[in-house]
Amino acid sequence: MPVIETTLIEGYDAETKTRLMKGMARVVRSVIAAVPEGTITVIREVSPSSYARGGIPRVPGPPLPPAADVVSAFAKALSEGDQGKAAALLTPEFAATDARGASVDLAAMMKSAAGRAYLRFDESVNDEDVLVFAEGTAGAARFIERFTISGRLISAYAIWIAQ
Repeated sequence: MPVIETTLIEGYDAETKTRLMKGMARVVRSVIAAVPEGTITVIREVSPSSYARGGIPRVPGPPLPPAADVVSAFAKALSEGDQGKAAALLTPEFAATDARGASVDLAAMMKSAAGRAYLRFDESVNDEDVLVFAEGTAGAARFIERFTISGRLISAYAIWIAQ
């Protein structure tokens, strides 16, 4: 029965703390064979006046949005034909590939977005980014898309289609 403890500066909302506790528990269970109900997470909070780094008081930084929410907002912008809103969710280094592995631009992605229905989003965290796998349908075809989320923006995209 693992017990996971972390200390935060007061100021994060309940939703952010819940996301953090779930994420910490998932990471531990990916390494240790522990059942979810036997994995305990504890957050200890300290007031900003009781926290300093390098002798300088600090305040909590802003939480990142759920990576799946970034992907959902991007998919919605594509389906609505809002190229500006979609582009605002991309890093300057954004790279996309289609089902054949060829590079595609945002305009091509917008054309192929019509008629897509998403069934689920799954997140996977690595050392630098969060990967979001989106499963869905487009007509009779099924697809899986992989989005790489860097901070608050999408930095890479790939799609695989099963006909």
